[in-house]
Formats: sequence, structure tokens, C-alpha cells
Amino acid sequence: MKALIIVNPVAGSVAEQREALRTAVGYLAEQGWTVTWRETTPTRSATALAREAVQAGVDVVVVAGGDGTINEAIQPLVGTEVRFGVLPVGTANLWSMEIGVATAPVLFHQNLRRAAEVLVHGETVAVDTGLAGSRYFLLLAGVGFDALVTRLVDRPTKERLGGFAYVWRALQELPRYHGSVARLAIDGQVDERRVVLVTISNTKLYAGLPLAPEASFVDGKFNITVLEGRGWLSLVLALVPVLLGWRVRPPTIHRYVGRTVEIFSSRPLPIQVDGEPAGETPMRFRVVPASLRAIVPPETAARLRAQRVTGGKGERAS
Repeated sequence: MKALIIVNPVAGSVAEQREALRTAVGYLAEQGWTVTWRETTPTRSATALAREAVQAGVDVVVVAGGDGTINEAIQPLVGTEVRFGVLPVGTANLWSMEIGVATAPVLFHQNLRRAAEVLVHGETVAVDTGLAGSRYFLLLAGVGFDALVTRLVDRPTKERLGGFAYVWRALQELPRYHGSVARLAIDGQVDERRVVLVTISNTKLYAGLPLAPEASFVDGKFNITVLEGRGWLSLVLALVPVLLGWRVRPPTIHRYVGRTVEIFSSRPLPIQVDGEPAGETPMRFRVVPASLRAIVPPETAARLRAQRVTGGKGERAS
């Protein structure tokens, strides 16, 4: 097996993480993998490294980093036969949590051996990606408040504070944030509301919360969640029930299912994909079904195959 390991050196900068990562890569070599280790730099992105790997004919591109590094790396992988895997060491690892490779941020480096075993003994599933304009995403796109926070968190602060950098910036921005009137066209059906946040998801989790509980990576559809309101209080009141696991959905949360989403707004709203800034509205999003070959644990592969057979869950709702 010929593999390229793309390492985000910032994500794996803690000494314990770095050592665990090298041990995991050593395990791959012991299993007969031919592994090349390449690190990203300010002038050498994960996208460039992955593109070179595809051209060189590797079998697997493995990302040792978080969701942002994954997003960079998958850009040239979508639509190819090259498989994608992960060794989670980043600030946010929703993908690893979704597929059952990792459990909690503080334990990511302790899950590296398991992640390496999944790479060797796991199964390959063709999962959906999304396309926001011309940029692919694996997990979700966010429009509004979360994208504003993502845009405002600078790299030095993120490197210094990790995930807390987003929490700190969100607390600063909440009191002065105001929603905007947005028009959503979901598979051609139009809905207009004043929104504080819109998420367009393949993943159930959002910042660790089950904001889109019916979402699936293999059903060929987005799960769209709209948080309606004018300001910070609307956002807080909508998310608290989600945080507490309440079954009753607040009237300010609206959910939809669709394959294409077009968003127009009274003023340009920022957009993030997989935690990385990705422009502003207006924007068109569409599902690209079964477009990325991902290595996942066998039990996850079985679950995803079952979801594909049933077509996923959920109906169009508001």
C-alpha cells in the first residue's frame, strides 16, 4: 500500500501527540505500507500535497490534522480512486468523531493507534461531499454567525488557544450580532426568514452538538438547519435545547432536506466550510453523491451501507 501522510505540524505540535503520531505511522510501515511523510507549510498547503500525491499514483492520502486540514486535502481527491484516511490530531475532529475513530478532543492523540488500525483493517465507503461554489466540503457549510467567528479567529490565536479561540471570539461577537433576512431556495422551493445561522450538513454533529440528527454521508442529500431570529438571544435560545438533548424542537429552528441550496441575503453573509472561510452569500450549494472514497471502521461501513439502502432518514420539514 502506497500512502502519503499529510501532517499539519501545528495540529500535532504537542510533544505527546507528535510521538503518538510517529508511533502510528510506524505501525503502518510494520503492516507493509510504503509511507511518505510530508508536512504543510505557509507556502505548501495540504491541497498542493494531495494533488501531487494523486499525480504520483498513491493508493491512500492520510491526513494527520483536523477538519480544516482534511478540507484542504480532499479538494483534489474528490472524484478520484485515491482513498482518504485520517489520523486525528487537530483542533476540531468532527469527521473522526462521526466515523467512530475518536471520542473527544482531549483524547485524540490517544486514539491514534486505533486510527492506524482502522486504516489497515477498515473498509472503504464512497461518501457524499458538498460543493459550495467551487469548494468541496466533507462535513458542513455554515452561513452567518459561525462563519463570522471563523473569519475573525486569526491563525496565531488559534495556534495558541486551540478550540477555545472560537469560543472566546464567539462570546465577544454574540452581543453585537444581528441576523439578516435570507431567501433559501432548496431544490427550487423558496423560503424567506430572518436568520442568525444556517447550516448545510452531511454530518450530524455541529461543534459536538447533534444539530442535524438525521444527516447522513451516503443519502445524497443535505440536512439544512435554519436558526431564525434577530440577534444573540435567538441563537442562544435555539441552541440550549440542542445542548440539553431536548426532544422538543424550538419554534426558531427549521429543518429541511434537499440536494441543492441557494442562499441570497439582504446583506452579504460570511460562509465557512468544514471550519474554513469560504466567501459570502449569494452562494449555491449542491451535493456530490458518493464522490470521496473514505476508509472507515468496519462497523461504520456497515451502518453507512444500511443507510444507503434505506435512502437515509428524514423528510422535508420546516
